[in-house]
Amino acid sequence: MNNIDSIMSKYNIQQVVKIKDFLLSEIDSDNIEETIDFVKSSNQEKKSKFQDIMYDGERYSGLFIEGNQYLISSSNHEVMIIDSISEEHGVDKDSTRIEFSLEDFIFLLKNKKDALEYEEREME
Repeated sequence: MNNIDSIMSKYNIQQVVKIKDFLLSEIDSDNIEETIDFVKSSNQEKKSKFQDIMYDGERYSGLFIEGNQYLISSSNHEVMIIDSISEEHGVDKDSTRIEFSLEDFIFLLKNKKDALEYEEREME
């Protein structure tokens, strides 16, 4: 069974900080279900149901919903978040993109409070 520790332990400290930033800046009670619906939808459903919040720039290819700072995409039971603001300022993609399994991503959203309380542990 998924839990916060087992999910967050898959990521380095910098990624954990980025995940927490994403949860704080992009996810709230108003959009959590919409975000989950998006990542679970097929590409055709995404185009028809989420047209008003889709990313329409030319920098990224694929179907993304656009938040304040982050883009979210999903395919083949994988979810990716991209810190598009940091990328625009030249930060390396290894530091701006995080991938999750669909199940882990949804679990983190539904358990946002616990995820934000997760304490990073130094790798030994």
